[in-house]
Amino acid sequence: MVNLSVDNMVKYEYYIHNCSLTVAEGEDSVDHINRLITSNIKTISNLESIDTLVCNANGRITDSLQILRIEEQILLLGNEEAAENTRKLIVSGVHWNEDVRIMNGDGILSKISIFASKDNLNRMFLEEEFNEEPNKWINVGDKYLTKTNYGDNSKLDIVMKSDEIMNFVDEKMGADSCRINIEDWNRFRVLNGIMSFDEYKHDLLPSELGLDKFVDLKKGCYPGQEIHARLESRGKLKKKIKKFKSNNSIESGKHKSKLGRRINITTSLGRTGFFLTNNLEEETIEIDNSSLEYEELDIIEIC
Repeated sequence: MVNLSVDNMVKYEYYIHNCSLTVAEGEDSVDHINRLITSNIKTISNLESIDTLVCNANGRITDSLQILRIEEQILLLGNEEAAENTRKLIVSGVHWNEDVRIMNGDGILSKISIFASKDNLNRMFLEEEFNEEPNKWINVGDKYLTKTNYGDNSKLDIVMKSDEIMNFVDEKMGADSCRINIEDWNRFRVLNGIMSFDEYKHDLLPSELGLDKFVDLKKGCYPGQEIHARLESRGKLKKKIKKFKSNNSIESGKHKSKLGRRINITTSLGRTGFFLTNNLEEETIEIDNSSLEYEELDIIEIC
């Protein structure tokens, strides 16, 4: 179980993401990608990344992207489940007179996350100086790395060639390493307020997931901008994402509370997870034989 507690974890734990990877290059690639996303990447510098959303014309989230600038190329890391539609949107949106080339990196490149104490990560890369600023990356050979701190522990994200991962694990982490499964990754997500496709697939607006910070209404047109601007001016929010704890295991899906309130469990790890509902009045939600205690998410991220 990934909880980033030194006492309860092996020396190195790692997770290989099931994500899509797309490479855009060409003189007009930044402007082209910028038209399709909710954030502004026009000022993105080399080895800097920006997290953003892809929405449809109705303003609903269809994908999230981590966009990394590597010199003249743009690397887009998205959700595997949305890869085909997102890549189709990117390719079909290129104007005839633009210099934009789109390449599919699925199966060629992968993203791996390593969980360890800060000291252990420093031992792994003694010769490297990690930038402590968010969304800043370093280049080590043909690998790209960024570190996020969680108290005394860290998560190291690496984009690298897929066929080199296991050699890297053997050489850098050795016998003490442990590959975690999707359930452990989801537990880490819930613990740290990270949204994924488990949330996006429910046809939601960014504001319903607390993702307003990834929406820049001043950047120019993008799919869904009109809807987002209208909602901001009205200031009304019908749904809200929250984290729950339950006395019993509860499956993901749509439920009704004893008071008739609609509850959508988007991510469930049995007794904890994320759920979506209208504004709540009761302190504890009763569903069948389960009691859900909930809390607001202080920090919300995306993956």
